[in-house]
Amino acid sequence: MSRAIDHLVLCVNDLDAAIAAYSLLGFTVTPRAIHPFGTGNALIQLDGMYIELLAVVDPGKIAETDLSAPFSFAVYNRDYLRHRQGMSMLALQSRDAEKDREDFIAAGAAVPPVFHFERDARTPDGDTVGVAFSLAFANHPLLRNAVTFVCQHRHPPQNFYFPQYQSHANGAKAIGKVMLSHWAADAVRDFYEAIRIDHLVEALHSDELIAKYGFDDPEFSTDGFAGFELIVEDISKIADAALSLGAVQKKGQLILPPSKFFGLMVVIKSR
Repeated sequence: MSRAIDHLVLCVNDLDAAIAAYSLLGFTVTPRAIHPFGTGNALIQLDGMYIELLAVVDPGKIAETDLSAPFSFAVYNRDYLRHRQGMSMLALQSRDAEKDREDFIAAGAAVPPVFHFERDARTPDGDTVGVAFSLAFANHPLLRNAVTFVCQHRHPPQNFYFPQYQSHANGAKAIGKVMLSHWAADAVRDFYEAIRIDHLVEALHSDELIAKYGFDDPEFSTDGFAGFELIVEDISKIADAALSLGAVQKKGQLILPPSKFFGLMVVIKSR
C-alpha cells in the first residue's frame, strides 16, 4: 500500500515572522505550541494533513545526552537551522509506527527506536487538550538534510484537527508533491521507491529542477527538500498576497522562490 503525507516540517529561524508571512498569504495559523524538548511550532491544518512551522525556542532544553542518541528530533532540527532554513522533514501518515519501523528496516534504512512524546494543545475555544505522537524515522546516508518519518497520532482526531483552523482565506486545500534536489537523485529515487513514497516526492538533479521551474535561486538545496506544491481552490484568491511576497508567475502557477520565503520554494497551483 502506498503512503500518504501527514505533514511537512518547515524549519525557520523566527517563528513569529513565519506565522506573520503565512498569515499574510491567507492561511489560518494555529496558536504557538511549545514542545518539551526545546522546539516550538504553529500549524496550518488542511484536510487530513498539515504544515508545521518549527523553530528552536528554548535551546537549553535540548539535552546534551540527546547528542549520543541514534536520532534526536530536536538536535536534528537545531543543526539543520545552523546552516539553512527550509523543509527539514517529511512526515507520513501511520496507524502503527512500530510496524512502519520494521518496513523501513526491511527497505535498508537506518532506523532508530520509535520516539514517543506528548504535549498539551489549545482548542479554538481556549481549552487545553492532550495530544500524543509516535514517530519512526527512515534515515538514509544520502539524506542527512531531508529526513522522512511516519507520524502516528495517539489521540482522538477532535483533539488535533479543528474546522476553524482548516478554513483558509486563500482557498488552500492540500499539499501536492514534494520536490527534492540532490546530486544523487537517482539513488534517492530508488530509496523512495523502496519505502513507497516515490509518488509523493519528485527527486531531481539541480539542473533538472532549474529546467522544470524556469529559474535558479541561490537558496535552492543541493541535497534536500527544495519545495512543495500547494493546491488551492482558486489561484486568484492567493495571487495578490503571493506576488507581494515575491512570487513569480510561471505556466499558470505562482512560485515563491526560496530566497523570498524562508528557504523553501512553494509552487501554488489550482486543482
